[in-house]
Amino acid sequence: MEVTEVSPARRWPSVVPVRAVLDARFYLAGIVVLAVALRFIAIGQHWGTDDGYSYLVASSPTAHLFLARLAAYENTPPLFYLLLSLMPTDHSAWMLVPAAVAGVLACVVLYCALRGALGTQGALLAALALAVAPFHVSYSNFARAFMLADLALLVALWALLRLSEQESRRWWSVYLLAGVIALYTEYDSAIVLVALTATALWLGAPKRRQMAILGPLPLLASIPWIPQIVRGEHAVGKTKLATPFSPPSLHTLREATVSLAFGANGGTSSVLGQWLEFGAIVAIAAAAAIVLRRAAGSKDRRWRYAIALITGTGVLTLIGHAIAPAVGVQLFTERYLTILIPLVIALAAAAVLSAGSRWPIVITSLALLAIGVVDLARRYHHQWEPNLRPVRIAALALHPKTVLTDNPDVVYYLKSLHPELDRPFNLGPGRAQTCARPCLIVDDSTSQFGTPRTDVPGSSTTVGSFVLTLEH
Repeated sequence: MEVTEVSPARRWPSVVPVRAVLDARFYLAGIVVLAVALRFIAIGQHWGTDDGYSYLVASSPTAHLFLARLAAYENTPPLFYLLLSLMPTDHSAWMLVPAAVAGVLACVVLYCALRGALGTQGALLAALALAVAPFHVSYSNFARAFMLADLALLVALWALLRLSEQESRRWWSVYLLAGVIALYTEYDSAIVLVALTATALWLGAPKRRQMAILGPLPLLASIPWIPQIVRGEHAVGKTKLATPFSPPSLHTLREATVSLAFGANGGTSSVLGQWLEFGAIVAIAAAAAIVLRRAAGSKDRRWRYAIALITGTGVLTLIGHAIAPAVGVQLFTERYLTILIPLVIALAAAAVLSAGSRWPIVITSLALLAIGVVDLARRYHHQWEPNLRPVRIAALALHPKTVLTDNPDVVYYLKSLHPELDRPFNLGPGRAQTCARPCLIVDDSTSQFGTPRTDVPGSSTTVGSFVLTLEH
């Protein structure tokens, strides 16, 4: 497909309808309020294990220890942990704030990116859908890097859409900076950047020469980080595990699809229910594709370019994650595919607007608002992870000199006792026999990897899923 000429950017007329501007800002403000409510109403929830590892790295007192912990426990670039290191630690909620803020800003960036091609109405519909998307909301409440990476990738998409209209150094700078941020936030952002570059080269806008030279530049920015990546690989099997994800298949495709659409586990534990959801998603996608194809003839070049760029990027991103296992990288899982949520939403919004009737827009908007309200009620005062306060109380009562634990959450919640992470994932011999006595061992009995520590002499107490053993 050749797109060498793209119509100039739409500009506001000399006399801007004040009501139209105010209406757009009013609706966008309402969407942002809803996005903030959904992502912050559960900000005080108990941590999961991944959140604990993020805290462990981010709380490193020196740069040397920061890099050592990052290599020992994570398979992620440093940028998000550096951001976390700026957060206060007096309350666990602060560790979740950066991801929540990035999730909210993603709604605004998606609106800005689509407003020119799809119009204000389409951009608002897409922003609303992303604001209430269940999986996007839930992953905005983890102290993990996915939302920040997706935000940077959406900015890169926005920059390419603007560059396809008129090339400028400012938007090339935005694209390059966004690409570097995305790559230093999540390694798999490289797949999306390659997909963006390849699709833009195929479309012929921005100009192929500039795209071929500048498009891959963010990838080159990772070269100085390669020694740290190698260092991290040496820690696999010693202090951390290789990613235990299943290879791509129809089964894993179904799991990823329904999770991205309906939230964790697809909103149902029934395998039959998930297959029905997957079938419905495929049918809706096929219908949307037909609507978009039929509408293309009556749309301008800007609309067609945006649809082609988003579609090509989404398809190549999915293919890239599917073939990654061929080089030993397991990425075909929903947590590494979250960027597909705003891309698919953008195409769906375009399809709804192209239906040729006002009612699909009204019905879709009301349905999205209903989803947001229901999810808001569901998340209010809800806890998905165990409460570690009883563990903390029990540990303080034992007055230990040393605390060892295999769970990084305990490192935070018992930080007044200065616990040390020992035998994560039940790997290695551990330091139970050599720690200063009285030594308290706090192990999580739900760990599914390795062999649990069972030969520690001393009195044991079970608090929830944790086993507390005191060595005298």
